[in-house]
Amino acid sequence: MRLLCASRPDTLCAIISASLMSAGILAGSGLENGEVQANAQFLFGGTAIGQEEELSMEVQSPGPAQFPPLPNAAPALARINASMLSVSHLATSGSNSALGQFNSAAQTLVEYVDNIVVSAEGVAPGAELILTVAWDVSGQSVFNAPDRIRTRSRLLLDAAGIDLDPDPNAPEPPRQIWSRDFSNYEETTEGEFGQIRFDFLVRAGVPSPGNIRMRSAAGVLVGGSGSNFTGSYNCQATGELTAEVVGAVDLRTKSGETIYRWTTNSQSGIDYGSRDDDPPQAPTLTVNLSETGAEFTALSWESRENHFYLVESTTGNGIWALVTEVAGTGLPVRIDLLTDQRASGYRIREIFGSQSSNHVVKPPVLKVLRKDNDGLSIRLAWNTHPQEIYQLNEILPDGSESPAFAVSGDGAATWFDFSPETQGRVFQVRAIKN
Repeated sequence: MRLLCASRPDTLCAIISASLMSAGILAGSGLENGEVQANAQFLFGGTAIGQEEELSMEVQSPGPAQFPPLPNAAPALARINASMLSVSHLATSGSNSALGQFNSAAQTLVEYVDNIVVSAEGVAPGAELILTVAWDVSGQSVFNAPDRIRTRSRLLLDAAGIDLDPDPNAPEPPRQIWSRDFSNYEETTEGEFGQIRFDFLVRAGVPSPGNIRMRSAAGVLVGGSGSNFTGSYNCQATGELTAEVVGAVDLRTKSGETIYRWTTNSQSGIDYGSRDDDPPQAPTLTVNLSETGAEFTALSWESRENHFYLVESTTGNGIWALVTEVAGTGLPVRIDLLTDQRASGYRIREIFGSQSSNHVVKPPVLKVLRKDNDGLSIRLAWNTHPQEIYQLNEILPDGSESPAFAVSGDGAATWFDFSPETQGRVFQVRAIKN
């Protein structure tokens, strides 16, 4: 669709709005001083299974039907070609010395909306899950202008995903942004394009219209409002952006635990993909007596980078309780824990990520142990958590606190040894979230 500017801004708005409304596209208008803004929303996903709606739009200023052209008009072009699978933008603006004062701009905006239904093995319908969807972003930015014009101009390419809350009355959650402002930059910047990934909150097995959204835009502005340059110049700014759907690449629980067997379908008919991998086996956990002493138990296993491990114990009743958490490094892990005489077994669970979320600090359990058989040395010990730091204080007779020991938790037990100098000494340990 090609739309041409008229001589009056109010006439231009009316012509473009009427044309776009008939095509199911939202608003594009020319503004004063030859500015052009082309906006679009792509909202056809879900109207029919297997249907792929096409969206195409072009706005140019000044148009050949514009007689006479505005004395300070500057050329600009905004173009959008989009389907549910791929969105392409082109925005250009420029000027030359013959125009004197100028303000040339072009902007494109597309909102991609679809509805994905996720079915996951072992997950009850309606359970909240985090689905990661990927897009491939490509394009280029070219800004050719003298420095005096470049510093008054802007060139922006961006894409934004929305992490939707299924509760329509909930506040809008933070948007995930991929954005590049190329203003006043070199024309070529390596690594600015590639794959982008956005996380979306979905409910298993439940259709929820518009639970996947991605907005993308390209915009350029040559000169600022009221810009006035003299002398010979010729400048052109171009921003091209294409975002193409890769598909769903990961599914996990809200706590971060990866789900390996799942399928997707969408009301647009796009195949976002599925996954049927066998979950990786947790590494073998070895439980031994600790060299530190009989009061400790040694646990060891092979760890992986970008994973963390939950250590759990059971008393033999089939119920597992969390004991500690340890971050993976890609190297063997060995920790000593205070022995729990009630525990009949230990296990570990491997989870993708750097650490658990929403950790709640609990008062550490402080144990007093005899370090030497002759009783001349005392050991204070407790289990730690990697998201906590600890301060051990001695409570003096006047009630004041005297710092004795501080340590950052790593998921293993820690201890402080001392020789008693009086009949009674009182210690207190505090945990603080790190």
